[in-house]
Parts: sequence; C-alpha cells; structure tokens
Amino acid sequence: MFSRGSRFPAAKASEVPGPGAYDPQDPEYDAYKRGAFLEATNRFNKDKPSDVPGPGAYDTEPPKGQNRPPTRTSNTTSTDRLAILQRKLEELERIHVEEKKTHHLEQERLKLELSRAQRTAAEQSERCDKLKKQNDALDSRVQELKKTSATEQAELRELRVKLRASEQERNQLAAKQGDAADARKVEARRKEEVRERDRKIAELEKALGMEKKKREAAEAKWQEAKSKTDGRVQEARAAAQDVENRLRAAEQDAKAAREALQELECLAQDTEENLVAQLEQHRTALSRVAEEYGRLASSTVALNTHERLKQEASALQLRSNRLERKLANSDAQVNELARLIRQVQEDNSFLAVELREARQQSDHYRAALNDNTLIMEGPSRDLEEVAAAVEDERRASELLLRESVCADLELWSTLDRAQKESLLYHSSVIIKELDDIGAQLDHRTKEVSAAEAARTHLCESLAQAQTERAEAQAQLAEAAASLAESNVRLETVKKELEAVRADAHAEVVKAEQMVQQEKQAKQRLAASLRQAQQAEQFLRSEVEQLSSDLAEADKYVEAYNGLVAEVDALVVKNALAEVEAQRLSKFNAEILGHNNPAQRIVYVDRIRRELHETKQKLLLSTRDREAVMADNDDLRAELDMYKSVAVPHDIKPRTTITRVTRLPTAPSEPDMGSSVSALRVSDQTQGPYNSRSTTRGSTLTSVPELPAPGDDMTLDEIM
Repeated sequence: MFSRGSRFPAAKASEVPGPGAYDPQDPEYDAYKRGAFLEATNRFNKDKPSDVPGPGAYDTEPPKGQNRPPTRTSNTTSTDRLAILQRKLEELERIHVEEKKTHHLEQERLKLELSRAQRTAAEQSERCDKLKKQNDALDSRVQELKKTSATEQAELRELRVKLRASEQERNQLAAKQGDAADARKVEARRKEEVRERDRKIAELEKALGMEKKKREAAEAKWQEAKSKTDGRVQEARAAAQDVENRLRAAEQDAKAAREALQELECLAQDTEENLVAQLEQHRTALSRVAEEYGRLASSTVALNTHERLKQEASALQLRSNRLERKLANSDAQVNELARLIRQVQEDNSFLAVELREARQQSDHYRAALNDNTLIMEGPSRDLEEVAAAVEDERRASELLLRESVCADLELWSTLDRAQKESLLYHSSVIIKELDDIGAQLDHRTKEVSAAEAARTHLCESLAQAQTERAEAQAQLAEAAASLAESNVRLETVKKELEAVRADAHAEVVKAEQMVQQEKQAKQRLAASLRQAQQAEQFLRSEVEQLSSDLAEADKYVEAYNGLVAEVDALVVKNALAEVEAQRLSKFNAEILGHNNPAQRIVYVDRIRRELHETKQKLLLSTRDREAVMADNDDLRAELDMYKSVAVPHDIKPRTTITRVTRLPTAPSEPDMGSSVSALRVSDQTQGPYNSRSTTRGSTLTSVPELPAPGDDMTLDEIM
C-alpha cells in the first residue's frame, strides 16, 4: 500500500568539489578580494602550479562532524521566536483595530441618541414657548373682555346722552310756551280793534280753552319727563354707586396686587438665593461626581457604587432642571403681576375720568334746572299782563263778564302760583338731591373744595353755556352717529368674541394633544435613558476587558525584554564571529603559505564559502534586529501613549477610549527605576557591543503623567 522507505537516513553529500572543479587562474573567484591580503598567494612557489591535484586531495569518506558547516540552531530559534512574537503582535493589532471599530460604532450610536434627546428637549422647549404664547393670547382675551366692560360703560354714557335729549325736550316745551305768548300778542292786537271785540273775545275764550288743553298736555308731558328724569337720575345714582364700588374694589385689588407683588418679590429673592446655593451645591456635587468617575476609570470600582453615583447624578440633573423651570415660572409670575398692576392703574385712571364726567353731568343738571326756573318765570309774567288787559277790556265792554273773568284770573293766578310752587318745590328737591349726590361724591372722593370751585365757575360760565348750546346740539348729533358706530362695533366685537372663544376651544384641544405628545416624548426619553444605561454598562464591561488586555500586555513587555536580551546575545555572537573571522583570516594566511596548490584551493574555497555564509547571516541578523527594534520602539511608544495622558494632539492615536485624568502612579516608579537600573547593570556586564540595546531597553520607563487639572470635568466630557 505504501512504498518502502529507507531504513537509515541518507548520507549528506560532501561539500568538497571533485577534480577539475576549480580553475585557479579564473579571475572571477578573486574579484571580491581585490585589495585584500589574499592576492599575494604565490609568495613561496614561483613556478606555475600544476593542474593535477596532489595526494590526499579528495576525501572519499563521508564527511564527519568536524567538517560539517556550523549549526544554525541558535539563529533558527531566535528567528522562530521573532516570527511568533510578530504573529502575536499582528493578532493583537487586529483585535485592537476591531475593538476600536466596535467602540467607535458604539460611540456614534450614543452620539445619535444624545442628539435625539437634545432634539426632543428642543421640541419640549418649543412647546413650552407655544404654551406661553397661548397664555399671552388668553391674557389678550382678558384685555378684550375688559374692553367690553369699557363698552358697557360707554352705554352708560349713552344713557346720559338720552338724559340730555330729555332736557332738550323740556327746552322744546319751553319754546312751545313761547309760541303761546306770541298767540296772545296777536289776540291783543285783535282786541285793539273795537269792531271785532266780541269775536276776539270768543276767539280768546277758545284760545284759552286750547291753552288749557295744551297746558294740561304740557303738564302731563312734564310729569312724564319728570318721572323719566327722576328714573334716569336714580339710574345715574346707581351707576355712580356702581362706579364707586368698582373704584373701591379696584383700589382693594391694587392694594392686594401690590402686597402680592411685594410678597412675590421677597419670595423670588429667596428662591433666587436658594437656587444659587443649590446651583453651587450642584456644581460641587458634579465636580465630586466627575472626580469619582475619574477615580472609577483609573481603578476598579464596584458596580453598585457606580450605579448609585449615576442615580444621584441623574437625580441632581433632574432637580436642577426642575429648579430652572421653577425659576422661569417665578419670572413669568412676576411679569404677570407687573402687567396686572399696569392694568389696575389704567382702570383707576379710567374710573377717575368717569367720576369727573359724572360731576360735570351733575353740574349740567343743576344749570338746566336754573334755566328752567328762569324760562318759566317769563311766561307767567306775560300771562298776568294779558289777564290784566283782558280784565280792563271786559270791565270796559261788559260788566257781566267781570265776575267770570275775575274768577278765571283768580283761577289762572292760583294755577300759576301752584305751578310755580310745584316747579320751585321740584327744583328745590332736585337741587337738594343733586347737592346730596354731589356732597356724597365729594365726601367719598375727598374733593369737596374742588366741587365748590367748579360750581362757582359754572355759575360764572352760565352765559357762555347758552352760546355753547348749539355746539352741544352738534355734538349730540355726532354722539348719535358715534352711538350708531359703537353699536356696529359692538356687534363686530361680539362676533369676534365668539370667534375668539372658538379659537380658544380649539387651542385648548391642541394643548391637550400637545400634553399627550409630551407624555409620549417623556416615555421615549425614559426608554432612551434605559438604553443609555445599558450602553454604559456595556462600555464599562469593555473598559474592564481593555484593562485586562492591558494587564496581559505586561507579558509582552517581558517578552520584549527577553527579545532585547536575545538581541544582545546575538550582538555578542556577532562579536565572537568577528573574532573568529580574524582567526580564520590568520589561518587563511597560513594555508596560503602551503605548497600544495590543490589542497590550498580546496581550503581557500571552503573558507571563502564559510565567510560568505557568515557575512550573509550577519546581515540578515542585523536587519532582523533593526526591524525588531523598530517594532519594539513603536509598541513601546503606543504603550506609553495608552498609559499616559501627556500625548501631543498631532500623534494622538485614533481610539475611542476616553482619557480620564488620574493621579500619577508614584509607588510604581521606584520599581520601574530599579528594573531599569538592573537592566543597565546587566547590559554593562555583557560588553561594549550591547550599548545600543541598553539605550533601547531604558526607554521602557513610563512617560510621566500630567497632574490632575484643577478644573472640574463635566458630564458631557465624562460620557
């Protein structure tokens, strides 16, 4: 099945060439020896050497151990070790690159989650701004409602305008009484005609009957106007009382608002001080958390303590957010109070204007009553004169009618007196009521002296009031037009109010939807927070794994020290090879002095090949040594960069490991120094050829770390 193999190992072929294998005159074999000591080979024999080899030139026996080339066990073991170490280093680099990639991907994922959380926070802030805008809209709606109350007060003004219209009607009645006086004058002219006295008397009787009817109608109208004016005066009194009550309520509200503002200012100051103190405490707590986190990164910490610190940090962060929100709410409340105070001041000014207008109206009513008394006195005097003239005529014309005329005159005089007395009584009552109203208003507003001065001024400006009557009528027309416009505006305002109510309802629905969305966003934030905690635990496990890998790297440091020792041994062997080459050169000189040319050629060729092989091995070993030293320098630099934070930014390795400042490892430096000193002593004992290796080995000391900075680290820097 299988071919039969040789029982014994095959004998190694002899390295001695056969006869005629060399040409001693060939210059190619001596090309590399130009200028060397082997050129003068024929010092003793001047004859041409024979081409025939001498006796004993060939060795037919198999070569023995002493004729074999030098073994390569030491070189092969060193190269094998170097190859194994190189493979291990490549595998470690590959693992490190993979870990870098995974860590970078995890960091990118965490950054994306952080950006997502920041976006959600920005959305929540925008929603808060929208809610604030809605609150502002509601405030504007309150302002509009206050404007509607102002329109109601304008309606009160319209009622006052109606009172003025009633006064104008009374003036018209007075004008009608003037027309009656003109009619009486016409009758007097007719009475002058003697021929038509009877007809004039009959017409006068008819006119008297008509006048009686007119007077009765006028009295009825006057009674109605009086009742209307009394009702309107009572309404004006009620309105004034309402205005005074509102003024008192507004003053009380203003006082309460001032007190609340002072209390809120005190509370705001206290809350600001508390917030500042709490912020300082939070900063100190955050600095402590950062220090604890750096200590945790530099040394192994239990998982429960880390979770506790993390919970405390998150609780402090949430607490700081709540405090910031409370501060913003207090600022908004202060602004709202300032707005309310301004509004109360505006209401106070408006109520003062209303009070001033009420006073002016009361003064106007007084002036109107005085005018009425003056107007009524004139017609009564005319009637008396007419009655006297009629009585004289009746006495002259007919004695029979004297008694009736006298009775009529007495009746008319009594009627006039009753009217005068009633008018005087009503005017006195109205004046008394107006005086009472003015006294009450003056007493309540503490302005009695100002009202008396205004009254005297109005008495002086009575003449001017008659000239301004036409202007008042024009203003009345304008007021009627403005009343119509205000009614139209009132309708539009009502429509707008309904639209605003609908919008407010829609906004409330939107606000509820936004609250639901915020709840969902909070749930998403909680889920993302849990994911971040899981990612942090995963990163912590990765950090522990990297620390274990770093502990394993110490083994490679020891292996590197072993390689350095082996390289030093190779250097020593190189020195020994040079010494042996010198010895062989001497031996070569002795051999060249041999008289047997064939044997001399054999030995020279063998020595030449051995020297060539040794030079080749020496070149390979030096090249491998330099490559290993370069790799070791790179590994040492990378280890130093991983062990220390004193790394320039231009050569900083692209890793995802977070560098946290820590205290320098003081106890480990003496040990490292002792190990370095021991290496130096061992290198000095090895000879002058390993000075380079000692300098290489001395660089194994760790790079001194920078002291911890005084500034506190933030959570973003730690994460």
